Amino acid sequence: MTIAERVFFIGGTGNIGSAAVKNLLRKGVPVTVFARSGPSAKKQFDNNPKLTVVEGDVNDFKSVEKSIAGHSRLFLLVGDLDNLAKIKVPIAEKAYAAGVKQIVDISAFEVSLPLRTSFLGRVHLECEEGILRIPNRKAYVALRPTKFMSNNLSFSGVGIKENNTFSDTNPPDAEQTWISTDDIGTVAANILQDPVEKHGDAVYELIGDVVTPNQRAALLTKALGRKITYNRFSEEEKLKLFMKLGFSYPLAYDVLYEPPPTGNKVTPGLSILLGRPPQTLEQWLQENKARFH
Repeated sequence: MTIAERVFFIGGTGNIGSAAVKNLLRKGVPVTVFARSGPSAKKQFDNNPKLTVVEGDVNDFKSVEKSIAGHSRLFLLVGDLDNLAKIKVPIAEKAYAAGVKQIVDISAFEVSLPLRTSFLGRVHLECEEGILRIPNRKAYVALRPTKFMSNNLSFSGVGIKENNTFSDTNPPDAEQTWISTDDIGTVAANILQDPVEKHGDAVYELIGDVVTPNQRAALLTKALGRKITYNRFSEEEKLKLFMKLGFSYPLAYDVLYEPPPTGNKVTPGLSILLGRPPQTLEQWLQENKARFH
C-alpha cells in the first residue's frame, strides 16, 4: 500500500468492520467509513484524525458513488441477506468505475458447501459471482468466515447468564467451527495493506478453532467459574427461537444444523494471513467473560 491510498468501508462499524478500521488507523492508514450516523461513527473511533465519516445508506448508490471517488480499496460488508446481491454488486460496479483497485468482501463459509445446499451459501455465492462478472473489474478478494465466536453472546448469552446453559440441535460431541470477528477484521486489514497483486482474486476460508458443544461447555465453565451445561433441543424449538429473533424462515431453517465444513479443521495458512496464531474459543471466552455476568 502506498501512502496516498485511502480505504473506503461499507460495514465498518460492526464487530468485523470496526476491528479492521481500528487496525488500519493504528497504522496510520487513512480510512473513510460510510455509516448511517456520522457522530456515532466518529465517537466509536475516538475522532481519529485519519478517519473520515460519510453519512449515508447503502441503498443510495449515488451517494456511495460520490463518496467513494479518490479511494483505492473497498471493504464490503452488507447485512441485508434478502437483498444482498442487489446491494453488493451495484456498489462494486460503482467502486471499480471510480478507480477502486481492490475489493475485500465479507462473504460466508457456506459458499464452499455443495451448490444450493444452504440459504447463506446461495445468497453469498450470487454476490461473489455477480462481482466477478463485472466487465473490466479490478481485484476481488472474498473472505469466507465460519460461525462467529461472538454468537456465544448474541444467541446463547441470555441462557448462559440466566440459566447457566446453552442450547442447540447438534450432538454434544459434534465438531463445530469458530472464528473470532477480530481475526476476520485483522485478515481484511492485512490484505487491504498488502500490494493488490499479492492476493489478486483470492478466496480465503476462515476457521480459527474447532470445538464440540461439550468442549464449549467446559470452556465456559472454566472461564466463568461456574458450571455451564449444554442442552440439546429439538429442531422445532430452534426454528421457533430464531424466528422469534427476527430471522427469515429460509435463514432460520438454514441454521437448524451446521453442515460440517470439509475436514473440520483450522484453516491451513490462517496464521500467515493474520501474522500470528488465530484466536481460540478459549481465549475469546476469557477475554469476554465479564459480558456473561
